[in-house]
Amino acid sequence: MTNAIHLSAILFCDIEGYTALMQKDEANTMLLLDKYEQTLKNMVEKYGGEIIKNYGDGSICLFRSAVQMVQCAIEVQKLLRVSPMVPLRIGLNLGDVHRKGDDVYGDAVNIASRIEDLGIGGNILLTHSLYQKVKNHPEFEFRSLGKFYFKNVDEAHEVFAVTNEGIEVPKRKQLVGKFKKKDIKVKGVWFLVILALTAVVYLIQNNIQSASKVPSNGEIDKIAVLEFDNYTGDDRFDITGKMAVDWIIHGITQNKMGQVITPKNIEDYSKVLEAALVPSVNNTTVTDYLKPSKIIKGSFYLNKGRLLFQCSIIDELMKETLISFNTVECDPKSPLDCIEALKQKILGYLITEDKKGTNLQETPPNYEAYQYLLQAKLAQYKNDAEHLRLLDMAIEADSNYFEPKTYKLVYYYNSNNYAASDSLLKAYKGSVKTNERQRDLFSLYEALLSGHNGNVYTYEQKEYNYAPLDMETNSSMMTVALQFVNKPTAVDSIYDEIDMKNMDLPNCSYCEDRYYIKALADIELQKYGEAIALLSRFENEKDYRKLKKVLIRAHIKAGNFAVADSLISNLQLTLTEKDWIEITLFNARDLLLKDQVKRSRFFLDKIIGTIPASAYSEEVEYQEMLAESLFLSEDFTRAQTALEKLLQIHPDLIYPSALLAICYQKEGKNEEAEKQLKNLEALRGPYQFGSVDYALAQYYAAIGDENNTIKNLIKAVAAGRWYDTTSFQNDPLLKKYISTPSFKNIMNYWN
Repeated sequence: MTNAIHLSAILFCDIEGYTALMQKDEANTMLLLDKYEQTLKNMVEKYGGEIIKNYGDGSICLFRSAVQMVQCAIEVQKLLRVSPMVPLRIGLNLGDVHRKGDDVYGDAVNIASRIEDLGIGGNILLTHSLYQKVKNHPEFEFRSLGKFYFKNVDEAHEVFAVTNEGIEVPKRKQLVGKFKKKDIKVKGVWFLVILALTAVVYLIQNNIQSASKVPSNGEIDKIAVLEFDNYTGDDRFDITGKMAVDWIIHGITQNKMGQVITPKNIEDYSKVLEAALVPSVNNTTVTDYLKPSKIIKGSFYLNKGRLLFQCSIIDELMKETLISFNTVECDPKSPLDCIEALKQKILGYLITEDKKGTNLQETPPNYEAYQYLLQAKLAQYKNDAEHLRLLDMAIEADSNYFEPKTYKLVYYYNSNNYAASDSLLKAYKGSVKTNERQRDLFSLYEALLSGHNGNVYTYEQKEYNYAPLDMETNSSMMTVALQFVNKPTAVDSIYDEIDMKNMDLPNCSYCEDRYYIKALADIELQKYGEAIALLSRFENEKDYRKLKKVLIRAHIKAGNFAVADSLISNLQLTLTEKDWIEITLFNARDLLLKDQVKRSRFFLDKIIGTIPASAYSEEVEYQEMLAESLFLSEDFTRAQTALEKLLQIHPDLIYPSALLAICYQKEGKNEEAEKQLKNLEALRGPYQFGSVDYALAQYYAAIGDENNTIKNLIKAVAAGRWYDTTSFQNDPLLKKYISTPSFKNIMNYWN
């Protein structure tokens, strides 16, 4: 039969999670499959296309018209989003197609397949070549998701998503397609790295899976572990490759053989650097940027009913094989037998004879438990209840499995359910006997929950030493140094561990956090020019709101008041009303600290004039910002009215309670002030980390009682109050005492 070549528009599609759906409810899934097949058939015919092949839950289609193919894809997705919903992924491309009989071949076909596999249910993804053909069509809307590398495809391809109404648009972190072996598919573990108490928590869990201890002296050995290639021909074995990587990393990490450069590290860097992931004349992420001394790579396949693993260690230039291990084989139903045997071979090569292992997990986890944990990690991004259910199933399947217990503990911590987190900590800690790493991790959690920030820093630093190149870990360590224990001088060395040159900021989720903390540290060290130089590039960018408010702070601290005024005013044209009010209030406080009362009042008056006319004026955050703006303007009568209204509905708000007590005192209502102080004392409770003591310090500072101000500030910092962007040296209520020796001692409380 003739092998014809034609320029064609290519559509690949399949049902996301089809196997899992079948296992869960076969009858209902068959109904979804019928709906999908009939819908696709009707729409392909309508738009002049041809279904070349159906393969179970997926199809390959060709079109003569690129526009009609996109129209078809959009209509298919909209029809399938109507209940019962079918989670269909669609990938589109344009290029030469080799057609032989009922099958099609060629690079364009392969790329369409990879792009389809990259997506999530409900989306439509397409290549740059197709985008160029259809981008000006008035019916279509698109967004670039960045460049990706795919298996068996040499060049990076920019991927676009259709963003028309009714079409699911994935975030880059959700894309889990078939990357090259160095474009890792393994998703990072969950933890919110925000600039608050939860910032440290990501570090802990990330390092449980992927960190390695930096030796205290001597030369640091960096070992990269690449994703294992699955040559079984069965995607269900992908989890086996992930498990092999995890367990090899675990062995290297816990035996303290050096820093591990994990697949997650490589994925993060590949997202934010414009660099290839394989050796080339110009650049490579692994060899030129991360610079390991050794690289571990491997693969696995099936042969005569047995699962076989191959693995080798190559040099830092990826040119010389240092050792190629004998093939390890096992029953496909028991892949951990292979993985553990392979890990022992690798450790035997790497470890010195007198090095004693200090494993976080003494034995490999139950395979079923490991599967549940991987599913729990994925569910966290979508469904909290499912995340917890899967964690419980992992723990039930293997009661000795440490990692899911830690995930569960941290879930409650991140949800501000400190009592539940503390209860789990007490329950789990009793099972830790001799494992030093586990004890250290639990000591870190204890410090977080008790507000002992000195211990948080100590144990955080021990964990940081395992993975200083991990972006999330690095960002968390910067946060702890600056805002938990007020060590701005420590931030530079942490920041410098990761070179920020050539970073692609839109695709770097932690770059903004790193810039944010670095600039705040520079400001604390009075290096205002450095902070301004670092952040000026963001002045005219669309996003980066929190960086802009710190840039304005740097200008105010440097005395560039006219520049700060202009920046604040210009932001009103580009930000949402709420964001502009928040930034303006933030910087109005800074102006008061620099004795720029008139300037501060000008912006406070703008806030006071904006909020009552806002459609959101009754929201609690708006009411809080209005009350504080009136207070800082010293309009205590109106501030009192606003605060009474707010606290009547929300009586448990601590900071507004202190402000109301101050208003009463300023208005000569001493009895009301004393009564309000009692109300404030009554708000005390567990896990508040010094909030009531700090509020009392603000009250006493406002009435000029230095002794009680300092006494309550000491109580607050000892209970875990941290040095954030609006407290202590950044609080205009404390301005009178900032330069006193007693206050400086408080700033150095944990040092």
